[in-house]
Amino acid sequence: MSEAEEQPRIRTLARYFFATFWLIVFTGALRKWIAPGFKLLYLAQDVPIFGAYFYALRAGLVQRTVLGAGILFFSFILVLQGLLQIMMQVVTPFVALVGFHHYLMYLPMMLVFPVCLTDEYRRKFIRWDLLLSLPMCALAVAQSLFPASAFINQTTEGEAMGLSGSDAVRVSGTFNFTGFYGLWVALALSLCIGEWLQPKHKRVFKSTKLLVACTVAVNLCNLISGSRSAILLSLGAIAGGALVAVLKGSARTIAAFLAFILLLPAFVAITAWIAPHEYDIVTERFTGDRYTQEAKHRVSEIAIGFIIAPPLTLVGKGIGMGIDAAHIGTTGGYQLTYSLSEWDTERTVFELGTLVGLFYVFTRLLFALGMIGLGIWLVQRGGPPHVIPIATYSFLQCFLGDLTRFGTMTMTQILLGYAFILGAYFHFNNEAGQELMAAPNLMRSV
Repeated sequence: MSEAEEQPRIRTLARYFFATFWLIVFTGALRKWIAPGFKLLYLAQDVPIFGAYFYALRAGLVQRTVLGAGILFFSFILVLQGLLQIMMQVVTPFVALVGFHHYLMYLPMMLVFPVCLTDEYRRKFIRWDLLLSLPMCALAVAQSLFPASAFINQTTEGEAMGLSGSDAVRVSGTFNFTGFYGLWVALALSLCIGEWLQPKHKRVFKSTKLLVACTVAVNLCNLISGSRSAILLSLGAIAGGALVAVLKGSARTIAAFLAFILLLPAFVAITAWIAPHEYDIVTERFTGDRYTQEAKHRVSEIAIGFIIAPPLTLVGKGIGMGIDAAHIGTTGGYQLTYSLSEWDTERTVFELGTLVGLFYVFTRLLFALGMIGLGIWLVQRGGPPHVIPIATYSFLQCFLGDLTRFGTMTMTQILLGYAFILGAYFHFNNEAGQELMAAPNLMRSV
């Protein structure tokens, strides 16, 4: 296919990518403020995602790759297990269908969207996501200042969830839940860190003042959230930034990262002034004896719980049983999923059985580690520094957070980040502007 023929197809696919991104960001606002009773909005982001799949197949933009073969094999194992569970009447076809959707149907995003994420569209994505942080910050501040019962803090289930031990609300921005908001914050912060670590002539933001404004906004969005998980993911992104500074090793890159770190106390002080309730409770949740002991217990439980907690079984409780949407219309559906386990990795082993469940968890973690490795490979060869912060916070989410229970908002956001990394790999340009054929086998044709 000639470049003249390919460009319009890439441009069309990029429209599907951006439509997916904007729907992920604003579906929560539609669900909680405009049409809280319209349940189908839960799947709104699926429309451009599946549209992208069909368009990419029709336009010949999907290549047979090692990654694609891996996704097919992974999907075959999970579908086979789900069909076995249906035949053994462990799970109903509807619940299994929801499980297949949440576990598998978003994985092709990593095959389709990288094709359109050329340098041009990655730069547009960085610009729009960071500019979004300005109004999102204003909304987050407003939510922190109003009570949970205020309209601005409404969720589809009613008023916002409060922070334990405080009258402060869990800030969620345009999202329906603070966990989904925290993932967006981590992605925006990763892109922000990447911008500061770029040489000035390569930054998307030529105006330093505008980049500073976005930096302040992103960090306030994070600290005002009142969410330990959001702050933890952001720390993961910052750790990724530190790794970039070490890998690049230049005085300018190290100085830029240190300047970013030195500004963090100022962001904390601004948060304490604007939203003292959130500041106090978050400080308590990170430093209070009861909360620190609870955090240690949580981390240890997540780290090995998926190995020791589920009973030894080849069948499991049924794929989809740990997903709230599978129990729609059922009284106590939330408890049906939560009773399996609070932790995503542990819950998936309960659902899938010992062998398939552990296969799923270890595949997920090894892939997340592999994406960090790919990010390092890219940065060492002059690729965009944004990729490592994205990969490091994504690993934390894959290990400690949710990908399946709320997959429409969690997995989709993680895979948008992975699509960005794979796009940087698929359309590699080093800092000298020279095209480089990607050496690893991840996207090699088979």
